[in-house]
Amino acid sequence: MIQRALVLHRWDFQETSLLLDVFTEQNGRVRLIAKGAKRPKSPWRGLAQPFVPLKIEYKGRSDLKTLTLLEQDTQLVNTRLNGNALYSGFYLNELLQRLLPNEAEAQELFQHYWSAIAVLAESSYVEPALRRFEWQLLEHLGAAFDWHHDADTGQPLKELEYCYFVPDHGLVSAPRYKGDKAYAVSDIERIANWDINDEHRLKQLKWIMREALHVYLGDKPLRSRELFQQRRK
Repeated sequence: MIQRALVLHRWDFQETSLLLDVFTEQNGRVRLIAKGAKRPKSPWRGLAQPFVPLKIEYKGRSDLKTLTLLEQDTQLVNTRLNGNALYSGFYLNELLQRLLPNEAEAQELFQHYWSAIAVLAESSYVEPALRRFEWQLLEHLGAAFDWHHDADTGQPLKELEYCYFVPDHGLVSAPRYKGDKAYAVSDIERIANWDINDEHRLKQLKWIMREALHVYLGDKPLRSRELFQQRRK
């Protein structure tokens, strides 16, 4: 079956081949071997890399499949990411590599991912696209929370002045621990409607998403985040 795909990461394999971690439209994340892709005359040589829209086909029954077809998807604009957008794209790819199981259907998330990459290619202001995709990923993982009600009591948050975020639980009216960050409910209501053009609300959403994702990512640092921080030094 031929399907759309994008490469999340690639590794050298033996002298002439590549190992590819690929996000496919129909089958989710798949690990492939691209035999001969490093040969100078291979038509796959310049295509098997992140952020190039592809059409692929593969075969095999093991966890490592064999790539049999790789061509550029000319119906989609070829995105070239530079600067902060490139590191942001690496960040999205690393999230998918760390959090998506192999060969689990994720068609809607694939569309969200491609939309995010397209925005990164067109805009120098990357933060809103990153935050939206983080939320869409949480929804896919079944980890989304209610922005409008207390996760403990069900009380509408609009009746409160401040609330607190508890990872893997949701927004609550009372802090769990001393020093928990308080969020103005007026800001949370606007964030819930994706009114995040304000720098203050965007930073609040970033903090909430980071805490929410940490439950699934664990303590292992994100390599893409380290690379971005090194670039800024």
